[in-house]
Amino acid sequence: MKSFNKLAGFVGALVLSLCVTVSYAQCDGSNSSHLYFKGKDNNACKSGFALVIADSNGQHTTPTAAMTLPHFKGGNKEMCRYINKTKVYPVTLKNQRISGTTTVQAKVKADSTLEDIHVVSSSGYKEFDDEAVRVVKSFPKMVPCTQSCEPMDMTVQIPVTFIIEEEDERDRKLAEKAETEAIQEEIDKVAPITLYFENDYPDPRTTKETTTKQYMELYDVYKNQKDVYMQKSTTSEAKAAVADFFDDEVYGGKDRLEKFTSYVVKALKKGKTISFNISGYASPLSGSDYNKHLSARRIESVLNYMKQAEGGYLAPYINGEKSGLNIYKNPTGEVKDNSDKNTVVGVYGLTAAKDRKIVIDNMRVN
Repeated sequence: MKSFNKLAGFVGALVLSLCVTVSYAQCDGSNSSHLYFKGKDNNACKSGFALVIADSNGQHTTPTAAMTLPHFKGGNKEMCRYINKTKVYPVTLKNQRISGTTTVQAKVKADSTLEDIHVVSSSGYKEFDDEAVRVVKSFPKMVPCTQSCEPMDMTVQIPVTFIIEEEDERDRKLAEKAETEAIQEEIDKVAPITLYFENDYPDPRTTKETTTKQYMELYDVYKNQKDVYMQKSTTSEAKAAVADFFDDEVYGGKDRLEKFTSYVVKALKKGKTISFNISGYASPLSGSDYNKHLSARRIESVLNYMKQAEGGYLAPYINGEKSGLNIYKNPTGEVKDNSDKNTVVGVYGLTAAKDRKIVIDNMRVN
């Protein structure tokens, strides 16, 4: 049966190449030859018009300059996309890994509707035949045949193919898409990630843009500064704001970074490509140039953590030795016009504390 179907497909392609070889002038003066199976369009899909017939005797019509054939809006490529999107491979035949082709006949009426839809060439399997008829019955209105620019009825035959190898590939792509979307959903739950730093860390009083420190080392020191920051606050409202900042943002950012890193590893192990932006900021308590160098070191410290996490899996990706991880660095420098009048001013002020940060965002899985 499979060999027969391949032979039938070859014969169908030959009929198409022989019967549909001229250009069809549309009534608006444009050329519509691209709407029909000829040349490269013949390879676009295994489904398309096999034959156009004008009467019940099965005689096919050779179009003239004054005639256009009925066709799917958007042409054969669009019809093939519609068929492949709409058809459902019968489960029983799919499990048995059976392929087949059913040719369905339909009359395209002058008013663009279809009627008298039925099988004229069976695949040999009722499940394929029934599904092919269902698909054609679901067609939207088609562009009718015209003779001297007047619409008229014409009958067409449409082969609908079921090829198990194509179905396997479709299933693979759907599974891959679902897998990618699942990982993206996990990442979206932790995005964006904001990480905070002690004043002038890492590596205070230097203009270097690199560091050997990794973020978790800096975090372990900074998280213990909560009481110090609260003591520097002069009102109960300010103390509460500092407590919330550490509990929700400082501690929470660290947790989100750990989860994000594990999701990146998972994605890369599954052959995905990951991209994200990582931006560094500093409080405007020092000069702009100094803060850009400081921001670069903060970015580096986060990437150093990611290199060491998960058994060092990400190191070759971050170092550029392996492809699949695209990181866009942005050492912005100081944050401006960010004020909080309810807290103290200076290094221990909540405004400055919130300015000293790294932001990871625009995470994408492909």
